[in-house]
Amino acid sequence: MTKLERKKIALPISSVYNDIETHSVKQVFIESAKLIRAEIVETTPSHLIDTLNTLIEGIYANEILSSIQDAPEQLENWLEQHTTRWNPALGNQNILTAEQAKFGITYCDQALAESGTVVLLNENNKGRSVSLLPEIHIVLIPVGTIVPRLRESMRQLHQRIKEGKEVPSCINYITGPSNSADIESYLVVGVHGPLRTIYVIID
Repeated sequence: MTKLERKKIALPISSVYNDIETHSVKQVFIESAKLIRAEIVETTPSHLIDTLNTLIEGIYANEILSSIQDAPEQLENWLEQHTTRWNPALGNQNILTAEQAKFGITYCDQALAESGTVVLLNENNKGRSVSLLPEIHIVLIPVGTIVPRLRESMRQLHQRIKEGKEVPSCINYITGPSNSADIESYLVVGVHGPLRTIYVIID
């Protein structure tokens, strides 16, 4: 008997994968996000505060819950003045606040261009309720966090583990606003989460 040789097989590649190879990951991410009904706002670090002020205009701080750690000084000052911060010491009170909040503001750790997905590492000071319970979810997305596909996301997380860095037990992959089409085949938005998701891309 002769030993079977493993032959290389060219696997089919979807058009979105081709797009990632030929266009910038940022643009592919934007196009993917539009398909999943996420709203896109583009800004720069110097205009981020103005952008946030426009998005939350007329909303009081007790209606805006945020869970952002280690923010740049200007953003940190804005969060202190205009939002209620997630506080682990308050326990379940955070969840009650999230239930009543109009906005939840988070900072994504990764974003996947192929699907318009944002990745949130939910650690001690970054409660997952902030992205789940408020009516509107605002995600701040630095362009540098966008990777082409899920495999690059997994590689980065694996590298963190190899370097001895902590990885939280809860990692959320969120693809746009809550959608469900299992109710008489009609698409219903907001059944299991926010009615709107706004991606603020910081370039």
